[in-house]
Amino acid sequence: MSQLTLLLLLLITAAPLGCSPEVIKSIRLQEFTRGTQRSIEVDAEKTVVIINEAEETTKTDPVVWKELKGQILDLPLTALDKVTVLSKKHQFDGALAASLTITTPDSTYTSPTFDHNAPPAELKAIVDRLYQQVPAAMRERFGQ
Repeated sequence: MSQLTLLLLLLITAAPLGCSPEVIKSIRLQEFTRGTQRSIEVDAEKTVVIINEAEETTKTDPVVWKELKGQILDLPLTALDKVTVLSKKHQFDGALAASLTITTPDSTYTSPTFDHNAPPAELKAIVDRLYQQVPAAMRERFGQ
């Protein structure tokens, strides 16, 4: 009995030692329809914005990266694929089809496809912050 108690105590106290908060490696918003492909990918070092053939890479502001990571850590990542999508105009080219992908060292989490101009409520602040990272020269082509 004492060995079982000791084993349980060891497992309970040692379990947190192996746990660490997930590290966000990158965040990507991808939007597409016939004839248009756009994406914003942000990591700790750089932000890459692509509109069809045009691409611009800039340095990621550490404040922006910290803010995005904070917003993402508020989400249950394992349920990202279950967020509620209210508008489905992307299914008939009424809006660009968009998805948000979050990459960690262990996994990749992707939202369901949503209308680019109507993200799920849980993702709206993140999507809006990503749009703010589009360079001024590309904003008009990005619908901003």
